[in-house]
Amino acid sequence: MLTATLDAFDTPSIVPLHVGDVVTLKSGGPRMTVTYAGPVALTTGDWVVCQWFDDQGELRQEMFEQERVQLEPRSIPAGSVKLGSFGRVAHHG
Repeated sequence: MLTATLDAFDTPSIVPLHVGDVVTLKSGGPRMTVTYAGPVALTTGDWVVCQWFDDQGELRQEMFEQERVQLEPRSIPAGSVKLGSFGRVAHHG
């Protein structure tokens, strides 16, 4: 009987990306939202088009080879958020 086992070397190294995924460049940089994932005319391989806001608040868009980006969580985990304490508001009448 034949049995199949999963080996780390058999799994694809690139996770398929989808519109709405949050990614960063493997070399670093801002969190970006994927607006397109797939083939692009006159190129080979899979590409992603990403949008993000730069330090001046300007919307930016760029196309990257999918292997240059890595998937990030869509939201920041709640455990990493620090909330200030909320005091009672005094009403003066």
